Amino acid sequence: MREINHRAKNMLSVVDAIAPQTAARNPADFMERFSERIRALSANQDLLVRNEWKGVEIEDLARAQFAPFADLLGSRIAMRGPKLRLNAASAQAIGLAIHELTTNAGKYGALSKHPGGLDVGWGTDGDTFTMSWTERDGPQVSPPQQRGFGTVVMKEMTERGVNGRVELDYAPSGVTWSLSCPAVNALEPTA
Repeated sequence: MREINHRAKNMLSVVDAIAPQTAARNPADFMERFSERIRALSANQDLLVRNEWKGVEIEDLARAQFAPFADLLGSRIAMRGPKLRLNAASAQAIGLAIHELTTNAGKYGALSKHPGGLDVGWGTDGDTFTMSWTERDGPQVSPPQQRGFGTVVMKEMTERGVNGRVELDYAPSGVTWSLSCPAVNALEPTA
């Protein structure tokens, strides 16, 4: 019960951080954006509960966050990587980053118009876990005018969640995001 209480408090802390950050940027569409972020958290939680908090397959996590674009999986959205399980903490951080990247790609980036697409990959190189997101063939990209909560989620929160490094680039050809961290910080131990 103490563990469930601890996890619930952690989740409420995340919600507490999301609410004011979402409202601070654009109060007019607060409810829609806040609800989307809560649904993203819920999708992560569902996977963790289903797996009894023993981690989440990266592909399952990505598919859950790609739900609004499920019909594009395999055509405009390509995923590649070995079967790896994220631990609970990294699944939350990475799942939220994928949600923000997906939302932005759908509104402004490669998924906003045909034939745009994206490639998501992950793997390990020795003791390092890596993950990447590359948008292609979408509208020309430019950096956001102001730093929003989505950027904080995609970069700082993910870096803190896995004690790693995130590179986020708004190249004209498409957004790229890459994560690198010690594998032990992100992945469930293998037997």
